[in-house]
Amino acid sequence: MRKEEFLTTRRITGTVAVALVLLLLPISAARQNPSQLPKIRVSTHLVQIGIIVRDKNGPVANLTKGDFTIFDRGKPQPISIFSADAAAAAQQPPQQALPQNTFSDVPHYGITAPRSITIVLLDNLNTLYGSSPESQYESTPFWLEDHALQNAKSHLIEFIEQLAPQDRVAIYGLRHSLYVVCDFTSDRDQLLNILKNYDARSITNREVAEPGRTQIYLSGHDSISAGIFRQGNGFENGASGRLAGAANEDRGAETMAALQQIAAHVANIPGRKNLVWLTANLPFSGAEMAHVLSPANIAVYPVDARGLLAAGFSEQAEIGGNADADEVSGAAGHFDNMPAQSSRPIGIATMEKVAEDTGGQAFVNTNDLTGAIRKAVEDSAVTYTLGFYIAPGELDGKFHDVKVEVKGHGLTVRYPKGYFAYPDLPATKDENRARLVTAAQSPIESSSIPLTATVDRVDQPPHSLKVVCSIDARDLQLAQSGGGRKGALQVYIIEQDETGKVILQSGKTFSLQFPEQQYAALLQSGILFHEFVQTQASATTMRILVEDPATSKVGSVIVPLTDVK
Repeated sequence: MRKEEFLTTRRITGTVAVALVLLLLPISAARQNPSQLPKIRVSTHLVQIGIIVRDKNGPVANLTKGDFTIFDRGKPQPISIFSADAAAAAQQPPQQALPQNTFSDVPHYGITAPRSITIVLLDNLNTLYGSSPESQYESTPFWLEDHALQNAKSHLIEFIEQLAPQDRVAIYGLRHSLYVVCDFTSDRDQLLNILKNYDARSITNREVAEPGRTQIYLSGHDSISAGIFRQGNGFENGASGRLAGAANEDRGAETMAALQQIAAHVANIPGRKNLVWLTANLPFSGAEMAHVLSPANIAVYPVDARGLLAAGFSEQAEIGGNADADEVSGAAGHFDNMPAQSSRPIGIATMEKVAEDTGGQAFVNTNDLTGAIRKAVEDSAVTYTLGFYIAPGELDGKFHDVKVEVKGHGLTVRYPKGYFAYPDLPATKDENRARLVTAAQSPIESSSIPLTATVDRVDQPPHSLKVVCSIDARDLQLAQSGGGRKGALQVYIIEQDETGKVILQSGKTFSLQFPEQQYAALLQSGILFHEFVQTQASATTMRILVEDPATSKVGSVIVPLTDVK
């Protein structure tokens, strides 16, 4: 039995209970249709861009607002916000550890302000195994990558051994879903112990995802080598291409879901974040990935785990062209250039695109992976943030190219190449459902709506938990209405067992209406949600999810019940 109430410093009107629906949509269904993946819908009246400036000696400090000029679709914009984040970080008060029985969806880093925030993604899904031909009927692939991730892991260990105390690193793994290897910490020993036991084997079969051409042997020859007819547009190659297309579409959807979860997790960490992505084979859209990551101010640093690339087949020069994403999927309708015979390894163009669009840097065709990881982290030593406002009439839903110029010579400037100017439109039911499903299944919390929950054990009702959750009103879209603010919230509580299976769930929808003066106070205090929960005996984890149905933003707090004292 549950007893709930929704409280603020004053009354909230129009509370209505509703059933929780669609939360347990099977993940396999989301994989089948990439259009079901959550989409970023952002009000961009204020555009903020993180900028890295380097010269031959490294990051450039001491630049001022007057050193920058920013253009939106070729038009210079007045810079309304300017900060040099290195100086700002030094002035920030140290973060305090959360009190006992208190949980938050905004990552905390301990007692010292971080110098850099880095997420490392070890990608078992998009590195391939099985470089050798599976049969005598498949031609030898050009590019070998069976041990690519294991190689990248060894270089990551070298970097962690030299990790600075001010750096905060989170390490995640990607198989068919995202999972946490170690969340944000600067504890080198902890990171090294976990990494050394990490299983770096690839899980995607090269023969399926990146097939070679089918070799048909002419009859009447005594040996296989006596005569080979390579059929470049035959039934067999077409079937292989279509199978590769389906397999790569699935892992593309799984990859995008993981990136969405990472973006939501760090959405409310101030400043620029680095995503160091140890990967290889990415036959999908770099622009689409940038679309997900850029709004969270994440700069992507793809590191090609294959290292220094060398052709594995002497006939490489005979094959022209490049097997791009369309050809891998079979959408191009021709298979004369099968993926394993691409003149350039698949994935490099995608790495370069997502890095360019987010303001990061791609590291390809190099064996110095340790140096690449170190450079990605050190890029955040000095970060400038520029912001400008755009008129409501410019919110056309289209992509806006952005250009930044800096006074000086010999400077390299990196920044996101643009943004989508979305108007303030209500989120669709599909967007709301997809975002909820992602948050409910994610191994990490979503900070798109900052939440802080205090969970205490109480005896009334017997063997219950008292949950008090503070919801940050600044990240809710509450429309002006009749001299006040009006909107809605949906609050869900989910109990899971040790396998992650949902064993109990409940949900409520709350109508919100505040006078303008009360709304101003709530921006400082937050909105409070109270509930008493009698947990199931088999429950090991409780999730608290808060959704703003106007924008589909979701905040989520994961509470391990063993941590509640």
